[in-house]
Amino acid sequence: MANKPQQSNKRKRGGYSFQKTNKLLNRHGKAYRKQDVKEKKGGGGMRKRRGEDEQQVTAVPETAVQEEVVDHYSALIGSLKKKPRLYFEELLQTEQEGEEEGSGEEREEEDVSKEEETDSNKSSDEEDEEDEEEDEEEVTTDQFIECFSSETPLQTNEDKTYTVTGNTLYNIQKTPNVTCPLSEISSIPQMRSFGFEPGLLAQWEATTKQIASKGPLKPVSNALFPYLATYKDVLFSDSTFENQAELLKLLALHSINHVFKTRKRVLKNNAKVAKGDTEPPRDQGFTRPKVLLLFPFRNVAHKFVHQVFKLALSGTKKQISNRKRFEEEYGPDGDEKPNLSKSLSYQRLFLGNNDDFFTMGLALAKNSVKLYTDFYSSDIIIASPLGLRNVIGAEGDKIRDYDFLSSIEVLSLFMGDVFLMQNWEHVLHSLEFTNLKPVKDRDIDFSRVKNWILDGLGSSYRQTLMFSSFSCPEINSVFGTCKNHRGSVRIQSLSQPGVLSAINSPVRQVFSRMPDRKATQSPLDYLTTQRFESFIHSILPRYRATDINSVVVVIPSYFDFVRVRNHFKRESSNFAQLSEYSTNKNITNVRRKFAEGGIKYILTTERFFFFKRYKLKNVRHVVFYEPPLHSECYTHYVNMLGGLAPDSQHTTTLLYNMLDGTKLERIVGEKQCKLLINSAQTTHISLRSHISSDM
Repeated sequence: MANKPQQSNKRKRGGYSFQKTNKLLNRHGKAYRKQDVKEKKGGGGMRKRRGEDEQQVTAVPETAVQEEVVDHYSALIGSLKKKPRLYFEELLQTEQEGEEEGSGEEREEEDVSKEEETDSNKSSDEEDEEDEEEDEEEVTTDQFIECFSSETPLQTNEDKTYTVTGNTLYNIQKTPNVTCPLSEISSIPQMRSFGFEPGLLAQWEATTKQIASKGPLKPVSNALFPYLATYKDVLFSDSTFENQAELLKLLALHSINHVFKTRKRVLKNNAKVAKGDTEPPRDQGFTRPKVLLLFPFRNVAHKFVHQVFKLALSGTKKQISNRKRFEEEYGPDGDEKPNLSKSLSYQRLFLGNNDDFFTMGLALAKNSVKLYTDFYSSDIIIASPLGLRNVIGAEGDKIRDYDFLSSIEVLSLFMGDVFLMQNWEHVLHSLEFTNLKPVKDRDIDFSRVKNWILDGLGSSYRQTLMFSSFSCPEINSVFGTCKNHRGSVRIQSLSQPGVLSAINSPVRQVFSRMPDRKATQSPLDYLTTQRFESFIHSILPRYRATDINSVVVVIPSYFDFVRVRNHFKRESSNFAQLSEYSTNKNITNVRRKFAEGGIKYILTTERFFFFKRYKLKNVRHVVFYEPPLHSECYTHYVNMLGGLAPDSQHTTTLLYNMLDGTKLERIVGEKQCKLLINSAQTTHISLRSHISSDM
């Protein structure tokens, strides 16, 4: 069940309407900007900026200042539409630890007595002083301050850098705004140079099962860490089950560090404001949550939270609230055993709690972790796309809430390839309501809200991290819409060997290319209608003319599946369907009749393969309506065919077009993919790993 945020009893009277909130924000933002310009242009002097000396400026009339304000910010906002920039410079100070005290953000205390709380506060003050002494000894570049408080001109570098990390060769594609080169991070002092919390790094080193002389990071982390630490958008397309634990630990390190940095800055500014030493600094957002992490299943979220326990908690005084409930709802069953009849990848993915409907708030404090906190009292929100969409709601719903997503600064989509098999629309819906202005007034102190959040530029200051086992147009499209002013980087494996070598026996594999798109034909029509026409006029007649039986047609998209199914119904064909919506009883009956020869065609989807992995008997021919997203789907069905005897007619046919390069490359490999795409021949045949043209 989703952990739906509850409204406080203090707000029974209701909040501001959406229009009223916008007026309030604009009024505060405009007032701040006028005051800011007066301070810079008024008779006192000019704010000191990086690399500039203080200058004295003569006073100007207030009317002139107001006109300049309008012109100045209109020009800035106009330039931001072309390229997001960081243009507000806030005078933020270095951080120090303090007593935990929310500034307009509620923090619940659970399972801790007042005496223990007092003792922990005293001990935390002593630890804070030690941390500050350590910080003063080292000269570091705090990337948190660089990202959220400095005014650094953006640079562009569109070159590609190739680097070898361990035994894996990665393609580091530097998109515009990327400025830092790839660096090999192999020791704690080098990691600390990015401004990470010293205590957090010490805990990282203590929990890392590696020899200290070899460094705390593995090859994948070496490639990722510099870009995570500098708050760049990252698309990592080489996620595997072997490096999943490493990626989760690195994600936990980055998320915890961001929460701790935000908390320390707010606490120190609270102390200064209480003493009256300074004007209220702009160091907060509309709401408290700063990190949003989307996971496909509860078992992956369970692994991540345990990494948080290892990094955020140290010593003997560890406080974890609601841990028993967490283990019951997210942990594996005690007597669960892997299904040995399924593939190893299936066992790794679905072993444990594979429920895809969940949300949970997580709050971090000094040596304590609170689970199941209200969203508006949480630092990190963990959810599945389906669970988060249920909380957000849809247009017309009486109860819906998404204000807790208004100030997200770190967003992670973990295992994007699995999201594609669930429902990609849930991901798009969740991203649509991230970094929007809140609908209700939730005790917001507008005098301390950051200027770029007031101006609706939260998405330009949000770091987006996407992890997937492969790259595809859907994922690339979402990543391309991210507007992080720090830049973005795509990391993927250079080599794509393909999976033809995983075919157990030599089977006649036919790769048939569709006709090229006409100049007057739209891409959408080419991908849908043209493919359907090619299938029913070029591929299907081959099996009907010779009266071939036992044919399995694999259709990745459910929309195409419905279209082909309706065509088979109109033709009164002897067929059955197996999809992700089929019941277990229906699946059993279809498999039995197909094995006995009572069914000629089976229409199935890639999602059915992904979630079921059933093996069908008596399969003689397999037709792929288009290349599947997961290359394992191809080998799964091809390996159902028997060995190629001299008189055997077992075949597979794959229909593809010029735009299927990324999916085709994962099946046949990079070299042979170029042959299939660029060759003048439209039909190619492979017996196992070598593809030749059918002359």
